[in-house]
Amino acid sequence: MSTEHVNPQALDNVMVAMAEVQRKSQAFMEMITRGESLSVNQIMLMFQLRLAGSLNITDISERFLITAGAASVMCDKLENAGLIERVRTKEDRRVVNIALTGEGEQRILRLFDRFSAEELKRITDNLQQIHELMNGIVR
Repeated sequence: MSTEHVNPQALDNVMVAMAEVQRKSQAFMEMITRGESLSVNQIMLMFQLRLAGSLNITDISERFLITAGAASVMCDKLENAGLIERVRTKEDRRVVNIALTGEGEQRILRLFDRFSAEELKRITDNLQQIHELMNGIVR
């Protein structure tokens, strides 16, 4: 599509909306992680582990768009804090999966203590609506 057919105001509206969604998303993460000693990426990794059950270093590096070495360092810090553990598979002892510990699970739950069930539902509904709208654009 040629740029001469683009409505400049429509383009500005999209850019403003994208910036606002990103800013609000970042602000929400900062709100739930306020007072935490962990980085946002470390907490997001813990979220991913809770949802997936376990991930290997390659999975983590792909999800976070970082090198395997950087993923290992992030895992080292969480492991030293007792929040994750490395688990070797029975089928192939060379394969190592990363999983939350019970302490890691409790740490995640405490992040959301400040929200009522109603607030969590409202947040979930809004985020799911954004997700569905974005699915129609990005596949």
